[in-house]
Amino acid sequence: MLPHGLSSAEAQKRLEEYGLNRLPIQKKRSTIHVFLAQFISFINGLLCLAALFSFVFSDLIDGFFILATIFLNGVFSFIQEFKAEKTLEKLLDVSPQQVRVLRDEKESIIPAPELVPGDIVILLEGDKIPADGVCIQTTNLELNESTFTGESLPVEKSNKDQCFMGTLVTKGKGLLLIQKTGGQTRFGQLATTLSTLSSEKTPLAKQLSSLGKVLTLLAIGVGIIVTLEGLFYRQPLTSVVLSGVSIAVAAVPEGLPLVLTVALALGTSRLAKKGALIRKMDAVETLGAIQVLLVDKTGTLTQNTMRVKKIWSKNNEDLQQIHLAARLSNTASLIEKRGGSYEIVGDKTDGALLEWSKQQNSHVDTLLKSGVVLDEFVFDTKTKTVTTVWSQKNNVHVFVRGAPEEVLTLCKTDSKTLQSLETEFQSFAKDGLRVIAFAHKTTNSIKKTTRKDHESNLTFLGFVGIYDPPRKEVKEVLLKAKHAGIRTIMVTGDNELTARHIADEVGLLENDATIMTGEAFFALSQEEARKRIKTIQVIARAQPEHKLKLAEMFQKDGFIVGVTGDGVNDSLVLKKAHVGIAMGESGTDVAKEASDIIITDDNFSTIIRAIEEGRAIYHNILKAILYLLTSNISELTLVVVAAMLNLPAVLLPTQILWINLVTDGLPALALATDSTSHEILKDPPRDTSTPLITRKRLAFILTGGIGLGILLLLLYKIQLASLNPTVARTIIFNLLIFSHLIMMFVIRGRRSHIPPRMFIVTTLITIALQGVITFTPFFQNIFHIGI
Repeated sequence: MLPHGLSSAEAQKRLEEYGLNRLPIQKKRSTIHVFLAQFISFINGLLCLAALFSFVFSDLIDGFFILATIFLNGVFSFIQEFKAEKTLEKLLDVSPQQVRVLRDEKESIIPAPELVPGDIVILLEGDKIPADGVCIQTTNLELNESTFTGESLPVEKSNKDQCFMGTLVTKGKGLLLIQKTGGQTRFGQLATTLSTLSSEKTPLAKQLSSLGKVLTLLAIGVGIIVTLEGLFYRQPLTSVVLSGVSIAVAAVPEGLPLVLTVALALGTSRLAKKGALIRKMDAVETLGAIQVLLVDKTGTLTQNTMRVKKIWSKNNEDLQQIHLAARLSNTASLIEKRGGSYEIVGDKTDGALLEWSKQQNSHVDTLLKSGVVLDEFVFDTKTKTVTTVWSQKNNVHVFVRGAPEEVLTLCKTDSKTLQSLETEFQSFAKDGLRVIAFAHKTTNSIKKTTRKDHESNLTFLGFVGIYDPPRKEVKEVLLKAKHAGIRTIMVTGDNELTARHIADEVGLLENDATIMTGEAFFALSQEEARKRIKTIQVIARAQPEHKLKLAEMFQKDGFIVGVTGDGVNDSLVLKKAHVGIAMGESGTDVAKEASDIIITDDNFSTIIRAIEEGRAIYHNILKAILYLLTSNISELTLVVVAAMLNLPAVLLPTQILWINLVTDGLPALALATDSTSHEILKDPPRDTSTPLITRKRLAFILTGGIGLGILLLLLYKIQLASLNPTVARTIIFNLLIFSHLIMMFVIRGRRSHIPPRMFIVTTLITIALQGVITFTPFFQNIFHIGI
């Protein structure tokens, strides 16, 4: 008899009390808000001030030129920001739209958001669980809980078993008493955590933010000093203000945001061709700073191509029974390809057993047709077993397969034999094999009985060892990562022995390496865990929360952490890590949306290639910054010293903007997009605590910038003796630009005898553009040029 369920009145009362059955989602920013947010910065504020002064003093050309600079930079940033994270929205997709419930003593269909605690939901095959609850009636009910557990095999559910929102009914039917809805569900708590987690700001972003503030304060300070100095000399107000604006503009590299955006965008494009899709552009440069990589084993370090490698059984009769057990309740299927090989569809472990059995014993198909399956018990996460009851010629056979440590406890055997079997099992595991144990019993009874009764007094049949070979290139790539100063830690659900073998085979283990289970490691005291983390190389029997805790421990110690993941539960650590790396082939949509980077082939070597590219991009951006700051210091020196000497303005605001945005911008772009050095992975990861402008770099900037500025100022003063200020200014304007081109090659260094095409093109374009504005009357008027 079916339960009555809630009344409509009571359901409405609870709906008002608990709210709608919806996941908590942060309010999404409007498109216009995202667009306007791109223009809020110190640099843009200073440029807007310069534009305002230009309009006040009727210098419309300068004003519009400055505003165009701001707008161009903002549009580039907006295009990237508009591809905002959709993690929480993706979580909404796991909630079904309509559910069948018992209301007012009858079955009703209601929208899922109207579900409340106390409702009784009718579950049928193919349904998604709409909220968290407990089973009160079940008939062969099985759920796919891979979104939480990562285990693709269905899980059997009985009365009083918990079910969670977003999991899928794969078989049977049942009634679910709803206990938690919306934000209180397991998915809801995950969504709440994701909404409160802020993505780690990249090291370069932090350093550029600090640099921008310093430059802005410097520009404002120097501008005020020169303005006051002009007033002291009783210069006209217009001239004084324009001089102050010129100095402010000279101090700030307006082209820097554009150079950074283009450099990151081109790096993103190159990485996409190498199998790494970048979801957040800032993550490109953070890649190069990674010091610790927490990586999954299956599919990342290994090929994810399970194959049976080793079998142990007492005799041929037991081996025949193993073949039967491997084929019964097998969730995989095979698609035959040319050459006699197979493509596995479904669970990889089941597929490996199926392929092995088909190739080694073709008579099993005929044997299977002679019997009938009476009952099936799917994979149980507690007992880690799969059980099938099969009848043939009045004999009832019970076949059990699963984790050796569990199956052996179900068998009737003496202690000596048990010890011998455990030794055999451990030898399999030490060879890096995933071990499946098989057991069997025969009975004449066909009476319906419980799973526990079936799984008792079994006779042990043997072991099958399944091998997932490491990727061929992994050993070499891990060595490259080691030389690059990147510490790789394998996080796997396999047991310690299997994990040790694979880690040793790929060359991951050091002499002092520590291998521990996740449970054992996080049971340590905080002090002991801090000691062990220095040598930990493998975390076995790991749960998703272990990966998150491990990443947080490394981050607290100041390390830049990259993490791979593919499941829903991995989304938290992918979001929290400095660089979250989702698997493109095996990853869930939620994991991909929470990540910074998606590796399309799930291959560890692709991650290392991405890190190499990230390092190259950072070094190139650094060279571009060095170039821009040196150039700006030379401009600042020219303008400030000229003002101090009470000389006519040596550079006007429009000319400075032209230098910074166009003729400096192109060389900076050439440096920022330079080719990658093959030696870059031989250096350790950069220390993110090291300031962007070190003493050595500052010395270069000041020496080069001030030296060039003083030299050009001397030439300017000499020319003023025989030329009018406009002509003298034009000569210095051109000389400054050509000297900046020379500086571009100096900063790049002599990496090859023939400069890259981009450098040659940049030089030719800059010279051509300068010729156009110098000798064309229309542009002479805009840039105040005279010849």
